[in-house]
Amino acid sequence: MRSLLLFVLFGMFFSSIVAQSITVVKESFDDNRFGISSNTQLTKKDSVLYFIDKGSFQMNNKFYLGSSTRWVTHTYGMSAKANTRYQADFFQISGSQSYGYGIVTHAVDGKNFVLFVVAANGYYLINVASNGKLNNVSNGWVKSTLVKTGYNTINQLAVEMDGDNFNFILNDVSVKQTRLPGQSNGYNMGLVSHGGMHVAMDNLQIQQWLPNKMIPGKIEPGYTPMTKYPLALKPIPTKSKQPELFGITEGQYGFKYGLVDKDGFRFVDPLFRYADIIENRIVVNEENSAFSGVYDLLGNTIVPPIMKTIGFKKDKEVIYFSCKSENGYWGLIDQSGKTILPFVYNYLDKVSEGLIYAKNGKGWGVIDLNGSAVVPFGTIDDEDEVKKRKNRYPVLYKKGRIIVKAKLSDGDQIGVMDNYGKWVIPPRFHSISLIDTNQAYKVAIIDPVDKTKIKYGIIDYYGKEIIPFKYSSISLEGKNYTVAEGDDPDGFDLVDLSDDELWEALGAEEQTDSRKWGMLNNTGAIIIPIKHSYISSTGDKQMVLVEDEIKDSNSKQTKIIKTLYDLMGKSWLSLSSYDSYKYDSLLFKGKPKGDYRTAYPYYSHGLINVAKAGKWGFVDKTGKVVMPFQFDHASAFYNGAALVKKGNEWWYINKQGKKISEAEANPKKGINYSNKELPPLRAIK
Repeated sequence: MRSLLLFVLFGMFFSSIVAQSITVVKESFDDNRFGISSNTQLTKKDSVLYFIDKGSFQMNNKFYLGSSTRWVTHTYGMSAKANTRYQADFFQISGSQSYGYGIVTHAVDGKNFVLFVVAANGYYLINVASNGKLNNVSNGWVKSTLVKTGYNTINQLAVEMDGDNFNFILNDVSVKQTRLPGQSNGYNMGLVSHGGMHVAMDNLQIQQWLPNKMIPGKIEPGYTPMTKYPLALKPIPTKSKQPELFGITEGQYGFKYGLVDKDGFRFVDPLFRYADIIENRIVVNEENSAFSGVYDLLGNTIVPPIMKTIGFKKDKEVIYFSCKSENGYWGLIDQSGKTILPFVYNYLDKVSEGLIYAKNGKGWGVIDLNGSAVVPFGTIDDEDEVKKRKNRYPVLYKKGRIIVKAKLSDGDQIGVMDNYGKWVIPPRFHSISLIDTNQAYKVAIIDPVDKTKIKYGIIDYYGKEIIPFKYSSISLEGKNYTVAEGDDPDGFDLVDLSDDELWEALGAEEQTDSRKWGMLNNTGAIIIPIKHSYISSTGDKQMVLVEDEIKDSNSKQTKIIKTLYDLMGKSWLSLSSYDSYKYDSLLFKGKPKGDYRTAYPYYSHGLINVAKAGKWGFVDKTGKVVMPFQFDHASAFYNGAALVKKGNEWWYINKQGKKISEAEANPKKGINYSNKELPPLRAIK
């Protein structure tokens, strides 16, 4: 072997879970659905062809007989920390039978590789290179009856790596076991041959596994439970009557997750920076490795913790995990641990309506759960979104439609496609929001008069204009739309609002908003005239607060009057007869920490908190006094409770005005984010 030349395609990742094992690749090369290869010469200077033909992956090394060894490898989305087994069937189609062909793994470059080859005349060879140092593991060519001879005769080769221990297997028989410390765990694996040979590979499988079968930190015999935090005196049974996540604070901002059983006993220590439960499956991020995995509620492995990122979504009664591998490739695994889509993708979004927004080497497109292209890759342009967003917003199908951006050659604008890849709303908009309850879209265009600004409007399901493009803001309120005319003082109607400008706007002092606000119904008819200073939502989806600025002719000062309206445009209650709200830090002295109920007048639970002559009470939408004006302060209702004050005392009341406990007013939901004690342990059996 005089030289090596490395050719890299791209990664692929098939999977099925058995306990803690994952089948990374299971490929029979029956088609080229994932774009693995085509009848293409690799380079103008070379003469190695690779392609899929007749159900196998083939390589034709046209260099002269017995000359330089060449390989074609794939970069698989695998974990460097997992143990690995590579296996495939190999056969020779033509060329001399006196030279080698077979499997190459760890193929980083010509100085780092693992080579396991056979010759059709009955020999095998194992060579390993590490940092340029060649180790002839088999001590040269070895004659063996295990090698099946002749053309088109299949030999199955496998290389198994368990830490530094390597096992070389020929047709199900181990021919060499050796320790190879320091061998680079490259992601590349593929087909290799000497010159003048046409060879093939079929039935490729790659498996990975971890030494531990269970979730890290699971408390079982042989494991020492965590003791660095105080221990709670007694367990607290879970409300769901099944295992749940618990959390423990660490320092000022740190937080870690673990698991308790249904009785409240800890059975997994808090080792995870992130954890979430979806349909009895736990997605976690392991503290020590920063790799994500999926487990069931008993701690059994579904997806080993060898992923960098896991997104999840339930679609048609099945949970799908969109997983990003260690070296950046994405694949799709279902709730049982079976890999649905290989890790050949540059990006995979969450599953919606059986379809997935995805990217490969050709660009952005849409695929189904079989990996078949619904919208061909390269049809959609999304590069600007990738650059701007570290954490992407999901691009999902809804009612058989997806909002996407056309390529520059197709206008570089945004439209709506159906699930056949056909534009049902042409790409002529600056932005489009998901379809709303009216089966309509909020869309934006660049202002034809001022090219630096965008204007919003509403179009229906078929693209017909409902509300004209003349507003700087539109928001859905029930089945109506709150709109604003005029320039947004915070600049959110600018065409190119950079991230820096966004944060600057959010952190800036409040600007005077001189826009005119109103409300339109779902046909565009005016419900509340577009003449008001502001319109805000309330805690009741059928009511809004309308603000008007009134100038006092005597004092020449501006007073804000708020009025409660319903979504039919009927005015119910003016707050002009009540005290104007002004924040007073002394008033809120002693207020319970962590309570963020709305302090200013806010309609919720059928009541609004208002003040007269410095005393607060509650009235309904007609102005009827439900609770007398007796409090020094009263918040709005939230979760059926309001926070009130008399003198120096604060307490909670329900809608009947009766005093209730803090626990009743703030029922705990989910994880306790202020916990500093570990749940107690059961006796380990």
